[in-house]
Amino acid sequence: MSIYHKGQNSWQRTVRLAVMVFTSAWVVVAPAQTPQPPYALFQYSTLTGSGNTITAAQVPVVIAPGVTVYVNATLQFNVDSNGNLTLSSGFPQVVTAPALLTSGFRAGTYVGPSTLLGGKATVTVSGPGVTDGGATVWSIAAAPGADACTYPISATWYVGPIVNSPFADRIKSAGITSTAWSYGIGSGNACGQNITGVNPNAWYSNTLVGVSQVGNTLTIASFTSAGTDKTVPIDQITYRLTP
Repeated sequence: MSIYHKGQNSWQRTVRLAVMVFTSAWVVVAPAQTPQPPYALFQYSTLTGSGNTITAAQVPVVIAPGVTVYVNATLQFNVDSNGNLTLSSGFPQVVTAPALLTSGFRAGTYVGPSTLLGGKATVTVSGPGVTDGGATVWSIAAAPGADACTYPISATWYVGPIVNSPFADRIKSAGITSTAWSYGIGSGNACGQNITGVNPNAWYSNTLVGVSQVGNTLTIASFTSAGTDKTVPIDQITYRLTP
């Protein structure tokens, strides 16, 4: 099977992509069609590439109406001297995807308390992004049209065992052992640093944060004061998911 073909005289030939490497049960679906199971939805997976290998994580596979399973698929390619790609022997490799770790986090727009400017702090939560072992990464950003005093204005946190977290060394150095939070890094702004009046140094850039969700309520805690990480939260803010 040839996936990429280099023209004899020019690189401007149309690249022809023919990926028919998965099982015959998986079909190519045109966006305008309503497919009949079984079929795969690669557009909702997380695709990564490294060298000659492409990995698709958490690929939804609809095997019957209302029944969806998730798989991880790996493709490895050989490259010949003309630049043609062929699928390596033994590939694709398809395994059942591990269950995602989310800690109840929900994507959407959240509204917080009133700010010093008289508006509402408003943020948008996005995720999950998939990492190894079913761990997930979530992010938060001030929502479009949010009050200028919304904080944190951005944050990214990891859901999974602390020991595997990309922030594990920093969490350990701070002496934090609580598993009640999912930890990450956030940034505030000059206005946000003074909203609560509890600790005006709690929301600087590169703040170590803990994030927790119960139902529609999202709580973000700061573990950093004036650049120094603490064992316990020194400030926090609570948001609620909007309908």
